[in-house]
Amino acid sequence: MNEKLLAAARLMTATLHLAAAPAEVAVRLASAGDVDWSRLAHHADGHTLTPLLYDTWRKAEAIAFLPPDTRERMAKAYADNATRNMRIRDELLEVHRLLAGAGVLHLVLKGWPLVERLYSDPAHRYMSDHDFLVPAGCAEIGHQALRAAGFRPLPAKDEWIEKHLPSLWRNDGYAWDGYLYDPNYPRPVELHVRLWEYGWRGLSVRDLPDLWAEARMISVAGAPMQVLSDENMVVHLAMHFAGHLVEREARLNQLLDLARFVQQASSLDWDLIVARSAAARVSRFVYASLQLAHEVFGSPLPPGDAWPQLGKQTPPNFRRWLETQGAEDVLTSDYRRREKGRDYQLTFLAAGSLAERLSIVRFAAFPPAGQLMAKYKLRRRWLSPLLYPRHIAERVRDYGRAWLGQIPD
Repeated sequence: MNEKLLAAARLMTATLHLAAAPAEVAVRLASAGDVDWSRLAHHADGHTLTPLLYDTWRKAEAIAFLPPDTRERMAKAYADNATRNMRIRDELLEVHRLLAGAGVLHLVLKGWPLVERLYSDPAHRYMSDHDFLVPAGCAEIGHQALRAAGFRPLPAKDEWIEKHLPSLWRNDGYAWDGYLYDPNYPRPVELHVRLWEYGWRGLSVRDLPDLWAEARMISVAGAPMQVLSDENMVVHLAMHFAGHLVEREARLNQLLDLARFVQQASSLDWDLIVARSAAARVSRFVYASLQLAHEVFGSPLPPGDAWPQLGKQTPPNFRRWLETQGAEDVLTSDYRRREKGRDYQLTFLAAGSLAERLSIVRFAAFPPAGQLMAKYKLRRRWLSPLLYPRHIAERVRDYGRAWLGQIPD
């Protein structure tokens, strides 16, 4: 464990804690001691918290404690993200009009509705894409409407994914240089037919019931749009973060969304959340995300019997990992340096039965043919069985080395 990285991450999250007052933020920065500010800024970028941190520290009159180059870097991220998000707002309205014009029912997922509900300044939250949930029966109609308006498929990296149709964007020859907050970076659009993959990583997860019946119509970017009910939103945000946690791609801004939403939505029906989570077989992931949101950002835990019920539906070994290692794992994680082996360690910890563990092994060795075709850029499906020996050999090599500790964390 890199202690300096952990200290930097704790400083970041302490100043974004739900109970942190501006005066406390200033005290924490003033007494931070020997901080590797360059590493902190890099880590904040990785968790897409830089714009929010900059404005939080600036309003607390604590930004002067940072070195000039770090201040300038963070100020640029804030300004660029403000411009970027105004463009995203316009794009959202355009895609909404295109889908509505094609007669495609749709829900807006995460993104701009959370910006307006949870953040005082649109520049605070980073958004990488546009996510919409559409009925499976008309998803292709929506896809064609977007293509007719000039959206084109991204390079074929997600053709095997079943939860959404191939991502679309307007690229126009743009070449990304790695800067996350570039206002000109094109945002993909994903039309989801479900919130997550059925049988994700071999686990017996299912979709949430009654999504459309419980949807709400609200004003989003000044236009009436449908969003998930608050209860379903909690489950979705929790599953979204936990999914990225297992995949080793978690970002603290995803966890902060959940923490702020739970704190702000005071009239949540937690019994319904527990029931919906159980029906979708994702209670363990809802528990994991709520536990980490509470520990890292201070969000309230579910009241009454809801929290014990979620705990009972979470495998003991997974609960133990969350209690002893979870927070530090999240605080020091870096999606740019994914750890081989940890993803399957967490998948096994989350498994609730021997049948699920066997299914995880089967998924690891024999993933969907479409996934291998995308991985190895194969176009002829009938040749896909020939890829499995290569895939298995690579898994044994890569994960074997990781489990033996032969590659760095």
